[in-house]
Amino acid sequence: MRTFPILVFVITISTAAFCSPGGVLEKVTKIQVDPTVIEQPGKVKDPLAANLVRFNLRAAVKDAHLEEGDAPIRAHFVLDRYSSESTTKRLMGISGDRHASTLDGRLVIQDTSGKELASINIHLHGTVEFSQADGNNTQGRQTTSDFEQRLFQEIERLK
Repeated sequence: MRTFPILVFVITISTAAFCSPGGVLEKVTKIQVDPTVIEQPGKVKDPLAANLVRFNLRAAVKDAHLEEGDAPIRAHFVLDRYSSESTTKRLMGISGDRHASTLDGRLVIQDTSGKELASINIHLHGTVEFSQADGNNTQGRQTTSDFEQRLFQEIERLK
C-alpha cells in the first residue's frame, strides 16, 4: 500500500514538468519587432514582401496589447517563401478585392542574447495585404489580413 502514494507523487511531478505555467511572453509588456529575415531570396517573388510581413507582425503585436519598442524580448519573421496571385489575375478582376498569397516561414521570439525562446512554423494561403480602406491606423480596428490574424493567434498562445 506504500507504493500508491509514491506512484501518485511521481505522476503528479511528471505531469507538472510537461505543463508549463505560462508561455514565453507571459509577463512581457513590450517587444521589439526586428526586420524580416529572408534566407533564400530566390523563393520570395515580391520585393515588398519583407516589409509587408514586418508590418503584419507589428500590427499583430499591437493587437495582442503589447507595446512595441526597444525591449529585451525580440520578434522577427523568417520568410522562406512568398508569392502572390499573378498581376494578370488581379487586373482581370478574377481574384476579387483581396489578393491571396502563399507564405511559408516561421515566427521567431528571442531574448537579448539571441537565444531562441520560440519558433513557430507558419504556412498560409490567404490574404497578407491590407485593403486600401485600412490605411496605416492599426488602433481600434479588427485584423485585416489572414496573416495578421494568424500571427496574433500565435502571439496569444505564447502568453
